Amino acid sequence: MAGVPAAGVLLAVVAAAAGGFSAAQPWRWFVVPACLVGVVLAEKYPVKIGPEQKVNLGALPCLVAVLLLPPGVGPATAALSVFAGNRLVGRTWPESWLNSGNTLAAGAVAAMVGSIGDVQQDIDAAQALRATAASLLYIAINLGLAALPPALHGGLPYLLLLRHAASATWPALLTLGACGVSIAVLAVEAPVAAPLPLIVLPMIYRMNRAIEAQGKANEQLAGVLAAQRRFLTDVSHQVATPLATIMTNLSILRRASRGRPAEAAVADSVAEAERMKRMLGRLRSLAHADEDVPLRRELVDLAELTADVVRAYTAQAATSGVGLVAEVASHPHINADKDLLREAVANLVENAVRVSPPGAQVRLRVDRGLGGPVIAVADDGPGIESDRLPRLFERFQRSDSGSGLGLAIARRVVERHGGTIRVKTEPGTGSTFTIELPG
Repeated sequence: MAGVPAAGVLLAVVAAAAGGFSAAQPWRWFVVPACLVGVVLAEKYPVKIGPEQKVNLGALPCLVAVLLLPPGVGPATAALSVFAGNRLVGRTWPESWLNSGNTLAAGAVAAMVGSIGDVQQDIDAAQALRATAASLLYIAINLGLAALPPALHGGLPYLLLLRHAASATWPALLTLGACGVSIAVLAVEAPVAAPLPLIVLPMIYRMNRAIEAQGKANEQLAGVLAAQRRFLTDVSHQVATPLATIMTNLSILRRASRGRPAEAAVADSVAEAERMKRMLGRLRSLAHADEDVPLRRELVDLAELTADVVRAYTAQAATSGVGLVAEVASHPHINADKDLLREAVANLVENAVRVSPPGAQVRLRVDRGLGGPVIAVADDGPGIESDRLPRLFERFQRSDSGSGLGLAIARRVVERHGGTIRVKTEPGTGSTFTIELPG
């Protein structure tokens, strides 16, 4: 609390000794009351130019005063304005001294580097560059000193606090710095145009408010999606037990009704119950795939995984008169969640079997592509209409058969593994779904 103001006074004395107190044009002295009024208004009505940022417009008149007034006057004007503004809004004496000392130190260094409050009427490129460097120094010193008290009193790492503060405020600080330099240069070269850079501040404020609103909307949407996932998981679990009881009782009735007129009705009920069971399983898989829980990765042999899928679905494919074969060109291995990846491949196979006509063949091919392992599922079905392709992998985008969840699950699982899934299809010639995984 004492060191920063003391350092500011020492630096201000050096700046005054080096630069003096005289201004070239009398109009520059009007910057003194303008700075005081600007800082007080910024403290009293803190319109922040960035969401959740502790940077208000008070830094702008301070920087303009440092650049336009003589080095012996500008830093002191900025520091006294900050002190007056702090006291006006009820800040404590120590906090007010600290903030004004911070401003004094940063302003003194900036004034020694790039003050344009001298006798020159025209500003050349070198002086404009020095003013820009002074603005950057002012920002850096101000931010660095502001991070000291919480680091010392809170026992937190100074560099960590400084990094967090810089990452949160650098857009606003750079904007204020650029505006300050522009106003100071224009005040000398074209005084009528000096207020023009202020136009950008409301625009940035509105843009940041829009970004803030979009962030809140995204948070709300994430909450809705999380609730939806919990709902899907809860429904799947709650319905699974009574559904299992229904299926067991239907199986008993089917055996007891064998050869009787009710057998067909019971068989249809069993088929519908099985379809509902598959639907619930897919809803549960989709909820699982959507969760951000870490994948249970292990070393997976993709040739072995596809062979397992072929064994599991061969009987089902045979009932439809469809052949199911695996073509292994290589034996790639990948660190993946085996259960989720198998679910993705199984969904592609089930879709392919369902759309394939009797006598057709569904082919699973495992190979190594340019970017990594590749799993392709090809069928000889009717193909996919072009108007369905843009939304093919979205949820509940279904054709005449199927739940509309299989492809959505497959895409989500593949994306969570860092891979991509695409389809190649022509009406009447079948479709090929290709999963590309990172090597």
